Amino acid sequence: MEGLEEPKIPGIIRYKMGRNTRKTRMGGYPSEHVIRFTALNYYQAPDRSKVKILDFGCGAGANTWYFAREGFDTYAFDGSLSAVTHAKKNLARQSLKADIITADGLALPYEDGMFDAVVDAAVICTNTLADIRAMLDEIFHLLKKGGRIFSISFGKKTTGYGTGTGLEPDTERDVKEGRLQNIRIHWMTRESLQGLLSSAGFSNIVIDELVYTDRGSVVHQYLAQAQKL
Repeated sequence: MEGLEEPKIPGIIRYKMGRNTRKTRMGGYPSEHVIRFTALNYYQAPDRSKVKILDFGCGAGANTWYFAREGFDTYAFDGSLSAVTHAKKNLARQSLKADIITADGLALPYEDGMFDAVVDAAVICTNTLADIRAMLDEIFHLLKKGGRIFSISFGKKTTGYGTGTGLEPDTERDVKEGRLQNIRIHWMTRESLQGLLSSAGFSNIVIDELVYTDRGSVVHQYLAQAQKL
């Protein structure tokens, strides 16, 4: 496994996850989109300690830290041992608790129907299409009935689209430009993301689109949430 690599996106840390899965994660602060999803859906829970949330590919643990700080029953994994060690140290410094393990995103040890929410902060989209399908299927099984997935992915307006080495339709590695430089990415469209979530069994699919400029580069994201009914 590889450890911490040189950040290519300001404030973002990159790791390798099991089976060559590559991911991007916020290094110091939780994602504002993750905070919004969590607040809207779970802040009013009668007992947050009963709400189980899985940080799908936790990296340095920024979102994990946020879930634990807010009192949720927090679980997280990453394929990088150094990332997991760093995340654990971050939480320990503030006496926060979370179940953080080293694991492969395609072979997770959790029980079916275990989680109220699974949060993917731009991890799943850094895989091939076959592995994306497998991960979404896995998440569907891990969720309780009524549970939700929140997932961030990148669209084709992002600077760097089309500059990498093609692996399959809409999947590239070693993107040459922009804030996703040097990583592998499967570029989403609203239709393809909707289809993937629907095929995995999800309902109540809502996809928001966000385009912004980051230090001269365009970032195009899809923010999806869906439910297991």
